[in-house]
Amino acid sequence: MKVIVVIASILIICAAQACASTKTMQNESPAISTNVCSVLKAPRDFANKIIELRGFVYLGVDHMNISDKHCAGRGIELVIKSDPVFKQLDVHNFYLQMNRQGRKGFATITGLFQPDSSPLTPYVLNIQHVRDVDRAR
Repeated sequence: MKVIVVIASILIICAAQACASTKTMQNESPAISTNVCSVLKAPRDFANKIIELRGFVYLGVDHMNISDKHCAGRGIELVIKSDPVFKQLDVHNFYLQMNRQGRKGFATITGLFQPDSSPLTPYVLNIQHVRDVDRAR
């Protein structure tokens, strides 16, 4: 009887893990690698999609944004709308390095590009991951 209970428990655990990994794979779509200028040119094409951008990042007191010299004077507002993202090692290290660099530099940022209610920032990039942080040249 104990053997049957143990086997049943193992099967239940394995089934739960398989379901969890399937949900994770379904929820995480691959990021679209693009650039700031392309997103600014056609924001509706990227709305509600996971995108990956490399660009110049500025951390202000009240906001942060990513821009590109090829479409100077314009940028995409960066936000973090999820508390667990703040605790991620890549995001934490991003903030530390950016502060050491005078709150500006280059980075590759992946996130959900989504409409925003503010008329000043009709779209924002909700950060999920950050990598390749470098000094501004």
